[in-house]
Amino acid sequence: GSTSTSRPASSPASSSQRERGQDVNGDFTRETFRPQRHYWGVLRQQGRVDIDADWNEQVRIARHHDVARTADLVGPSGGPIAGAGFGLTVDAAGAVTVGAGRYYIAGALVENESDVALTAQPDPPAGLPPTGAGLHLAYLDAWDRHVTAIDDPTIREVALGGPDTATRARTVWQVRTQPLPPGDADHSAAITAAIA
Repeated sequence: GSTSTSRPASSPASSSQRERGQDVNGDFTRETFRPQRHYWGVLRQQGRVDIDADWNEQVRIARHHDVARTADLVGPSGGPIAGAGFGLTVDAAGAVTVGAGRYYIAGALVENESDVALTAQPDPPAGLPPTGAGLHLAYLDAWDRHVTAIDDPTIREVALGGPDTATRARTVWQVRTQPLPPGDADHSAAITAAIA
């Protein structure tokens, strides 16, 4: 029989090893993936029992290889020359827009399909965006989120009457800001020139 487990759904590429302090619930028999084993795949044998742990280990092996390969090629973070996302623009009224495109953090792909106001980004941060003038540090934060049919009813199997079947994992992102101390104002001209 299976047991209900509560465990992090994050991969090594996530900026967080937990889903922002929340328990991740799923009905999994066990977690068998261990990167130090250096497996490259799970091979099915005829006439054997098929369990979720094998499928989930294959998914994690593939994810581990994909993230490690991307981090080796891209480095700690970066984006494509054409289509790098998450650039910030500020209009005359001071509204900040997060640009569309792709970016990689520690090998994990982060995607933004369209330009979006900082105040209207998906999965908004807990804090409010900056309201005062001054120099602010902006950074892209990303982590994995476990998604069940409660979170996204469209993943239910409607052909079978809507039972909860497999769950999903997705990358969640947020552009966060942090005001820099007033003492850093002396450095603002150099910082502004460096990023311009």
